[in-house]
Amino acid sequence: MSVFVSMSPTYPTMGEDDFHELLSYFRALGEVVVFHEPINPRGQNSQQCLTAAKEAGYDDVVEELQQMQDSHQCWVEYALEQLNTVQQVAAGFDGLEVHSWPDNELVRSTSGQLRSKLTAMQEAVSPESFSERSKDASPEQSELARDHESIEHLI
Repeated sequence: MSVFVSMSPTYPTMGEDDFHELLSYFRALGEVVVFHEPINPRGQNSQQCLTAAKEAGYDDVVEELQQMQDSHQCWVEYALEQLNTVQQVAAGFDGLEVHSWPDNELVRSTSGQLRSKLTAMQEAVSPESFSERSKDASPEQSELARDHESIEHLI
């Protein structure tokens, strides 16, 4: 049985260790591909996440989500960091494919090399195979930068 995983949205309080733990679980399930998308603060799911976090008493998550709703720049930085971190962590798993999806607004909020990279991520075909041919890793679905400082430099 093919296992397809949607790891979205990812919360702003999630970091490397959280992603490693999740990807380890998905690996144990025998994932074919993991689809990843950061929260889109304009979308309905953002408000649903905020409401659920409030009801569950996750004050740190509520604070971060509220900041992203209040500040476009805060959301851009969060989304870029999440996309990059997930791809970096996934690279540590042999053959684990994460298909990240940057929001159109995120792409429009960037320029130059970073915008090109995000556009390539959007346009990349997801890696699952429906035939016997071997799949090749998609270079478009890789880290945006080697470290956090590099991302900030690209913004």
